[in-house]
Amino acid sequence: MLVRPKKLAGATSGHFTKEQMEEKQKEEEVLYNYDRLNFNEVPNGVVPGAVGEWKRIANFIKDLPISELDQQTVIRYCNYSYLYDDAMQQLVAEGHVIEGKKNPLVDVVNSYSKELKVTASELGLTINSRLKLVKPTEVEKEKDDPFGDMLGGV
Repeated sequence: MLVRPKKLAGATSGHFTKEQMEEKQKEEEVLYNYDRLNFNEVPNGVVPGAVGEWKRIANFIKDLPISELDQQTVIRYCNYSYLYDDAMQQLVAEGHVIEGKKNPLVDVVNSYSKELKVTASELGLTINSRLKLVKPTEVEKEKDDPFGDMLGGV
C-alpha cells in the first residue's frame, strides 16, 4: 500500500484536533534540530559554473528545513542546473537536427532536465513540493485599473 508523503502542519488543509496539530508540529520540530546548511561557503562538489546557482538559490531555500544532511542534494541540483543551461545553449547554437538526424544534445538536455526536476522537487523548489511545505495564502491582487475604484468597479 502506498503512503502519501507527509505535509508540514502549516500546509495542511484538513481538519485536525488540537492534539493532532500539536503532535504534527512536534514531529516537524525535529527537522530543525539538524545543523543548517551553510550557504556562505561553496562546498567542494559544486562545479565552477554552478557556483552562481548555489548563491542564487540560497536566498530562496534558507528558510526551509534544509540541513547539512541535504548538502549533496543541493550540490546535485546546482550542478545539473549548470549542465542543463550549458547543454541547452549548445543545442540552440547547433540546432536540434544535424544532417537530418536528431542532435545527440537533445537526449543530454532531456536527461539533465529529468535529474533537475527530481532534485528540485526533493528540495521544495517546484510549486507542487512547496505546496506540501507551506499552505498558500491569498495574495491581495494588484489593481489593474487605478480608475476602477472611482467608478465603483464598473
